Amino acid sequence: MNKKELLEQITSHYLESPDFNGIPNYYLKPYEADDLEELIREGSVKLLSEDRDINTHINRLNLFASIDEQVASINNGCNFNLYPTPTYLNTVQINEEKPFTKMLSLGMEQLRVLYFNVEVLEYYFNDPRYTIQDYGYIGTVYINDDSVNEDDPIHSEYIKNFGTAYPSKGDLDSDRAIGVLLRDLSKLNLEAQSKWRGFLLRDQKAFRINGGFKKNMILGDWVEEQWVFDVMLEELKFINTLCKNMEIPPLFNHEYSRESQDLIGYRIVLLPTLKNYYDFVGALEKIFVHNLNYKTFQKQTKTISPVERKNPDGTPKGSVVLLEEWLEKNYYSRNPNGAKLFKEKVSSVLREIRKIRQIPAHELYENKLDKSVYKKQNELVTSLYYALQDIRAILLRHPNNRGVTIPTELNGDNVVIY
Repeated sequence: MNKKELLEQITSHYLESPDFNGIPNYYLKPYEADDLEELIREGSVKLLSEDRDINTHINRLNLFASIDEQVASINNGCNFNLYPTPTYLNTVQINEEKPFTKMLSLGMEQLRVLYFNVEVLEYYFNDPRYTIQDYGYIGTVYINDDSVNEDDPIHSEYIKNFGTAYPSKGDLDSDRAIGVLLRDLSKLNLEAQSKWRGFLLRDQKAFRINGGFKKNMILGDWVEEQWVFDVMLEELKFINTLCKNMEIPPLFNHEYSRESQDLIGYRIVLLPTLKNYYDFVGALEKIFVHNLNYKTFQKQTKTISPVERKNPDGTPKGSVVLLEEWLEKNYYSRNPNGAKLFKEKVSSVLREIRKIRQIPAHELYENKLDKSVYKKQNELVTSLYYALQDIRAILLRHPNNRGVTIPTELNGDNVVIY
């Protein structure tokens, strides 16, 4: 096989393989090592050896060695795969309509993260045919089983993995984007790829993917960070456990898991509209404020005294008021300003959530884009997270909870908002 035939075999294998695979050296027809060296040095072929990447069969991250090192690998006995270079592929006529598949066919690395306007996901959030699972650093978009229609290809997307991205420079709260691996995008049909192409950001260097996505999806490592949205649900469960130890009803009526459909809105706000922000605050109010159990404050035990359920005029007290009165009556802080601090750090957060929640319920408002929503959400989540920690710390001081081991996920290490 001469030099031209060698290049043709490498190129045809790459373009005709199901995943744009490089051709292994042991699949090649007999060739001259000098011909392969010339192809590498002239920039028509690249060599990926097993000492550079654990998977040499696809170009994951452009982990190619220097030209001299590639040439040295030809005869050193190691296995390798060969790829046509983007420079050479641009001289080949490639008939591919799908835009992201075309990028791969022209030699782009498969684990390249492409960045999109956040509006692309709002399309799915607002379409009942789709479900989005959001786990903080990563999420999935899939069509519901009862909505699959092979005759409607535009509504058949399956985005295996997407991640939240932040500005490469400046304040992380100032903007958001969506990052998706090129490999996943290339699996979509023509209609879906064309739709996503319309949301592709022109400046692909303006954003960077979150650390968890990069660590897990690109580097293949474990993600040790705890998403604050998950941690707060675990705090709720642990607080209820502490109440059980104290022989009183749980502080929260219902416990939730991230997979629950009851948690719609309990996620990172992507498109910064007031409606999305109010939906999010509504979810917080449902889970952490409206969910407070007034029966907790009316149980009499050896160490706990109840508080009155109603005001002197017969009207029922609010759950936050009951919580304040109950703690003031039963918890003796070493800090003389303990009750005041509780109101400032805990009660005020719960009241703020309820106050914001009432705006869309009682007022007309203009739904507009407002990027300050990102910062507002992060500040509210951070305040609520610390408020839950304060409640937990107080309940842990009860005699029945002394010695209780705090779950590892609640120790405060590596908690992130994403």
